Amino acid sequence: MRRMVKEVFLGVRFLVSLYFVLISLSMDTPQKSTLVVLTALYFSFSLLSYIKYEKTRFINKLVDVIFIPPMVFLTGEPKAIYSLLPLIVLHTNRSLLATSLLFFSGVVLTAYMLPKEPLWLFSSLILLISSVVSALIPDFLNVIKKERDSVKNLRSSYRKLLQEFARWEKDKKELEALKFLIEYSTKSKSVEDFLRSVKEKFKVKQIHLIPKKEVESYTPLMDREKGLLSVPVKLEEGNAVVIFEMESPFQLNDDTVVSLLERAGRMVSLYIAGFEDNSSFGRAINIS
Repeated sequence: MRRMVKEVFLGVRFLVSLYFVLISLSMDTPQKSTLVVLTALYFSFSLLSYIKYEKTRFINKLVDVIFIPPMVFLTGEPKAIYSLLPLIVLHTNRSLLATSLLFFSGVVLTAYMLPKEPLWLFSSLILLISSVVSALIPDFLNVIKKERDSVKNLRSSYRKLLQEFARWEKDKKELEALKFLIEYSTKSKSVEDFLRSVKEKFKVKQIHLIPKKEVESYTPLMDREKGLLSVPVKLEEGNAVVIFEMESPFQLNDDTVVSLLERAGRMVSLYIAGFEDNSSFGRAINIS
C-alpha cells in the first residue's frame, strides 16, 4: 500500500512538472529559465522523497507547498492555479498541514490573479473547495461502510446471544422440571400423589391412567385440537396409557413440556408393577 502511494505521488508530480515545462515554452527567456530550474528542483526533491521515503517524509509533505505556489505565481497564468488541485487531493487525509497550505495558497493566488474576473474567481474557488471535498468523500464512505459492518456484526452477535440465552433458559427450565420429577417421584407415596403433583406443576387440567392389556405402539400420541397427550407405558405386568388433558391445546406446542410429560407418564411404572382384576388398580385412575 505504501509503495502504491509513493508511486501515485511521483506520477502526479511528474505530470505537474511536465505541465510547467510546457508552460515555460511560451514564456520569455529569464522567466523560462527560472521556471525550468524550479521545476527541475521540484521534481528532483519529488524523486528523492520517492527513493528515500522513510528519511524524507517531512520533505514529501512540504515539497509541493514550497515549490508549486511560487511556480504558479511566476507563470502569471491564472490557469496554472489548477495545478494545485491534484496535489490538494493527494494530501487530503494524509497531511493536514500540506492540504491547508496548498488550499490557502490557491485562494490567495486566485484572488491575486483574477481580481477583475469575479466569475472566474468564484469558479476557481469552487474547484479548490471541491478538490478537498472529493478527496474526503471516499474516506467518509469507507468510514460509513465500516460503521455499517460493525452494526451488522453487532446485530448478528446480539441475535446469537439471544439464541444462546433462550437455549440456556430452555435447558434451565428442563433441568428444573427433571429435578422436580425425580424429587416428587421419591417423595410421593402413591401414583395418585405423584400424578397430582405433575398436574399442579405443569398446569394440566386432568390426568387419566387407564390400564391396557395390549398396546400397539409405545410412541406418544397428541391430539392438538382437544389438547390431549397419550403416553403408553410398559409395566412389568401389562400396559397402561397415561392421558394428559391440557388446560389449553397451545400447551402442546411447547416441546419441552411435552417431553417432560412423556417422562412423567413413563415414571408411573415406578409405582405400578401391573394391573390385576382384584386389586385397587384394576380400574382407571383419574386426577382432576
